[in-house]
Amino acid sequence: MFQATEHTPARPRVVVIGAGLAGLAAARALTDDGFPVQVLESASRVGGRVFSAPFHGRTIETGAQFPSSGYRHIPALIAASGLSSHIEKTSPWAALEREGRLCRFHQSRLSTVFTGGLLRWRECPALLRGSLSLAGGAAFRDTSSYAAFADVDVEDAQHWCPRMFGPRATDHLLAPLIHGFYFHPLQGCSRALVTAVMSFQGSKALAVKGGWGALPHAIAAGLNVQTGVDVESLQQVPHGWRVRCGDEVVEADWMVLAVPAPTARQLLQSVIPMEQQVLDTGYAATVHVALGMDATWTTPTDLHGVHGLLLSPDPSGMGQGVVASMVVESARLPVPAAPEVLTLMLTDAAARAQVGSDDHALVRLVLGWLESRWPGTTDHAISHRVQRWEFAEPLSPVGRAQAIAQYRQGLPDTRRVVLCGDYMGLPWTDGAVETGLWAADRIKRVVRKFPRLGRPPPPFSFSFTFYRFP
Repeated sequence: MFQATEHTPARPRVVVIGAGLAGLAAARALTDDGFPVQVLESASRVGGRVFSAPFHGRTIETGAQFPSSGYRHIPALIAASGLSSHIEKTSPWAALEREGRLCRFHQSRLSTVFTGGLLRWRECPALLRGSLSLAGGAAFRDTSSYAAFADVDVEDAQHWCPRMFGPRATDHLLAPLIHGFYFHPLQGCSRALVTAVMSFQGSKALAVKGGWGALPHAIAAGLNVQTGVDVESLQQVPHGWRVRCGDEVVEADWMVLAVPAPTARQLLQSVIPMEQQVLDTGYAATVHVALGMDATWTTPTDLHGVHGLLLSPDPSGMGQGVVASMVVESARLPVPAAPEVLTLMLTDAAARAQVGSDDHALVRLVLGWLESRWPGTTDHAISHRVQRWEFAEPLSPVGRAQAIAQYRQGLPDTRRVVLCGDYMGLPWTDGAVETGLWAADRIKRVVRKFPRLGRPPPPFSFSFTFYRFP
């Protein structure tokens, strides 16, 4: 006689395209739950825009600059990677501008916004009312998820902010914050993003000794990651996905696509409407220029102790359409006996205008800007490093948070590709990690719900038992 034996479905195979923090977070969460995961990355390194590099006696951040004490997910990754002891607080002082003058403020003391001259005391009540109103609502949101802000993703920030915080706070505080961090103006930006940014009130900027590029490397060390792999095509097949990388073909039951929206849109040959909505996300570009100063250069008085400078997009202001933000490395992370380094991020407009320029032209542009602010700077800059970011930050027009929420709520269980990355969340590193964790959780939930959906059922097998009759 024969009897059928029942097979318990094995964990489905998952391929993750992209080894930035979103892809690595997804891969880590799935691997920890027993899924076989393969990560493919086109670059020669992991980390995406978290990229630390040695320069002029220091380790500088050439992409994402500052972890925040307000992050929800990255602290757990840092702790699991054994990097907690590497975390340092930056100088608490930053600077914004008003009418061409730098105004210092302490990141934990709201009063310094007024005592430092950024806002007048008569402009205080509107800012305080708006801030307190948002603080009450933040308690009921997952402030790491942009989808959680979908209900307020209904109005352009340029119209909403003056009503909420007052016109002066809008011009001199909020506009430089959004532009300096994310390279786009308030106009065309959703109030949802400003609401999310304001949930970080009281948080502190942090730095990582040795560079926080160590984090993605530590996460990747426990995963099956291949770098330098160019994905040429993605083909949907009955059992999942076939990924072609030159002569190599990778087959998987599920796919996590953790690359910038334009790359994802190019790779996916067919998309469903809810995917198309999020894949249409645009990006701001920037160029990171680091300048190494000689040992005789001293920090200008108005920059003493300032770790970061955020500039308005208004061409008539101090930014003059060239620089969006600047970091003073000695205040970001002191290094004994190391000479000063200034790192500057270009505005989106300047970065796009300089696409065909060589590195020396970019350095001259930045030096000209510095010289107009602090005469004599040019004579002391003795080395440079340039890093270009075509897809620096996702734009956040009205509707993006809603589109993400609709994607998360309506994605069919039978769709075996999950999108994650910066354009699927808030435009900072913790937001990207949240999207990767959501993608992993999505796969795990569907597989638990439909065990056979995860991978094709194994062939039906038989075992034969022979009986000897007397």
